[in-house]
Amino acid sequence: MANIFPEIKQQRTDSSPREETRVAWLFPSLARAYYWQPFFKAFAAHFPRTAVFTSIWPGFATGYEGAFEVHTLPGLRYVDLKKPVRDSRRGFIWTPLSILKRLAAFKPDVLFCCGFSGWTLCALLFKLLRGSRVIIYWEGCSAQSVGSSTIKAMLRRAIGRFADAAVSNGEEGAAYLRDVVSILQERIVCHPCQVPDISLLSSTEAEGSLPMATRPVFLYVGSISPRKGWNYLLEAARQLADRGIRQFSVVFVGSGEQENDLRKAIKDNQLDGIVHQVGAVAYEQLGFYYRAADVFVSPSRADTWGVAVLEAMAFGKPVLCSKYAGSRQMISSGESGFIFDPFNPNELADYMSRFIQDHGLAARLGVHAIESISTFTPERAAKVLADVATSTMQRQPQRFQVSKETNSVGAHKAAV
Repeated sequence: MANIFPEIKQQRTDSSPREETRVAWLFPSLARAYYWQPFFKAFAAHFPRTAVFTSIWPGFATGYEGAFEVHTLPGLRYVDLKKPVRDSRRGFIWTPLSILKRLAAFKPDVLFCCGFSGWTLCALLFKLLRGSRVIIYWEGCSAQSVGSSTIKAMLRRAIGRFADAAVSNGEEGAAYLRDVVSILQERIVCHPCQVPDISLLSSTEAEGSLPMATRPVFLYVGSISPRKGWNYLLEAARQLADRGIRQFSVVFVGSGEQENDLRKAIKDNQLDGIVHQVGAVAYEQLGFYYRAADVFVSPSRADTWGVAVLEAMAFGKPVLCSKYAGSRQMISSGESGFIFDPFNPNELADYMSRFIQDHGLAARLGVHAIESISTFTPERAAKVLADVATSTMQRQPQRFQVSKETNSVGAHKAAV
């Protein structure tokens, strides 16, 4: 198919140095994503003219004030087209029209777009108007993010045809970009980008202390909401208590719409001495809880990635991880933790009992956990994506052709 924008090809100069290249990151929401800030800071070291555009910005974390440029665009909301079913919402993210004016003022050469939304369509408009490169960042796959809608898949394929490159944390996400969205295999990079910086997690002193807890301590960090599956962990704790196993503790850190449900369930199941509810904790203070725990548990029933899993591993903690969390790929079952089905609390209870009965198991698996995650840092992720941006600028613009080839994703993973 002929190039639709031949005049743009003539006007662009793709050999411009990184110091002059303008890179825009489009994230509809960064409400709880403090872990992105070390990455953005490191990425800005490669491309100084980097700016983040978002509708929900929690403010700079301690030590990152002004480390990169941020544009806040009010007006984000989710429009439901159908009644939500379980963990899946059916609708779209409303895009603030102000994004067009703000991007026009910034004049981006490269745009990284989070997923497929109206924000991504705005980025494609700048590709049309000024030949900007568009790179799709796809966090990963879950029942909620993928869904079964044929129309959704068709729209994403239409967007994918115009993308110059795509990046995903894991192989499952990369395979989705290739097989469903039909992005050319050679334009897909697979590399964990949502990775923690433990110095940020401990940048301020934690207020309060860990509850009087019997070891081993099983830690949950996340929102207290249905999608995160906190109730499955509570049910596993109840089953252990019913077996007469009470020499352990479960600590819930986080807030959410079901906080009162958790509090009531602890009381109703007579788990007051075993299960402890901490509530909301500032991101910069979470390191205290990771260090104090023995095992981390992620019982999520739908998670495209789940950075808390990597945070726990970075602190040398083994992980009991749901098979529905994208970050399960970082765990070697039996070496740095175990993978379980959250809909089977009995299976989770069995894994927990192994740590309770074998007092040295957490320490042994924790060594493998920290070793396996140690090479994945925000600085390394920033370099990988900076190289993606550079290579995208250097090659010819995407000619909107869809390849029928289906090569292996693994062959094109970023070098480890």
